[in-house]
Amino acid sequence: MKKISGGKALAVAAVAGGAIIASVAPVMADVSAQSPSLSAVRVEGPAKLKAWGAVAEVQVTYACPLGTSSPYLNVSLTQNVWGRIASGGASKSVTCTGGFETTTLSIAATNLAFWPGEAFAKADLSAWPNSASHEAVIKLQY
Repeated sequence: MKKISGGKALAVAAVAGGAIIASVAPVMADVSAQSPSLSAVRVEGPAKLKAWGAVAEVQVTYACPLGTSSPYLNVSLTQNVWGRIASGGASKSVTCTGGFETTTLSIAATNLAFWPGEAFAKADLSAWPNSASHEAVIKLQY
């Protein structure tokens, strides 16, 4: 029986361990990409203006773990129009699939109509036990 020295044994163990990790890593990455353990939300731009700026259709991409209880999406939009503030908000109950989903919310302008240009958007996803939010400056266009 041939004796293996400590250095050679360690090298063999490292190569074998690396092979095992390399074979399992893609599977682990695929599962984590499909089933997020945390919630995420992002306001997408540009938003489309409808009815001469009375409404802005804002797309929001979100993700939350499959089976999350009562997920809820809230989006607000604020814009400076010639020194006056146009604003509005919308809420929507959503479904958590464990993957990324995109939905559109129609935000009715209050105080003043929205105008083509930049606006501040904020999205909040309430998905117990964790939530997410995103703020961005987006374009509004017809």
